[in-house]
Amino acid sequence: MGTNTINISYSYYTDQRKDLSREIYEKCQSMTDTIMGVTPNQQTWTSIKYRQKSLDCRVVLGSDQYDICANYTLSRGSMFSYNNVLSRSNVCVIGSYITDQVFNYENPVGKKIKIGGESYTVVGVFEEKAGGSQYGTDNIVLVPYTQNRTLMQNQPITEFSVRAIDANAASKATEELRTFMAAKVPQKNGYSWVDSMQESMDFFNKQIVVLQLAAGGIAGISLLVGGIGIMNIMLVSVTERTREIGIRKAIGARRIDIISQFLIESGTISLMGGIMGIMLGALLSLIIGRMMFPTFVLLPKVFVVIGAALFSIAIGMFFGFYPANRASKLNPIDALRSE
Repeated sequence: MGTNTINISYSYYTDQRKDLSREIYEKCQSMTDTIMGVTPNQQTWTSIKYRQKSLDCRVVLGSDQYDICANYTLSRGSMFSYNNVLSRSNVCVIGSYITDQVFNYENPVGKKIKIGGESYTVVGVFEEKAGGSQYGTDNIVLVPYTQNRTLMQNQPITEFSVRAIDANAASKATEELRTFMAAKVPQKNGYSWVDSMQESMDFFNKQIVVLQLAAGGIAGISLLVGGIGIMNIMLVSVTERTREIGIRKAIGARRIDIISQFLIESGTISLMGGIMGIMLGALLSLIIGRMMFPTFVLLPKVFVVIGAALFSIAIGMFFGFYPANRASKLNPIDALRSE
């Protein structure tokens, strides 16, 4: 689905529901300047039979424009017509996976399959969309949505997908459909929701920005606290090693030598913390990846690890500069007198 997709849903507070399927369909059909197609969104999993073969598949109840809305292309036959929808005809369009598994690559157009104990005539076949898989988009049987009386126990259809001509048309159509649905489903009786995919993406992107800012703020505070911690450690180190610094300066050590020594130490401390953080992050990404994507191994890229390590060193040296500079300015005579 792209940015020109519009989703419609509605619900009633009481049991006195009104089926708006036909009205929504005809309204969208009249909006020819902005809308290409409309279809209900209702589906179930059930077993289909052809002769001695059976297969569990996804049965979708849609309109004659389902292929337009869901980006399917026909390879054989044709879509059923709107007259088939109105007359509740027992016709269907099947996916390529069913053609392969049930019909053994034969042309299924004109043949009959059984769904829910009733015979349906195959009038078309969809082209393969996402590779043959039982749980993929090609294991599909599309029937007229008016068959929900039989296949869905007359469960009301309350969700629809609309495909607009383009993103600009989707924005215009969304506003018109909101007005239409508000009149059909008053707030005292229920609610209606009309939203374009572009609006959903914009909202999602805004949430991502907020999360990024929050994460950035937390990371910034963590860096500041960690950096101050490194600075305090190095200041204590300078205090405890004042005599050592005095001896080094007395035998000819330059300021840059003292600064370099303490910067290397502070950078090393920060790098050790960074390595621990990298290892923890890699472990968490591996665990979460296994939970969400069992067949994939999610690990950070090498350049990310190297970048994080270098950044850790830079942070340590930045916050270690003040103690290092302070150590380099010590008077060697005063430093040698310290206990």
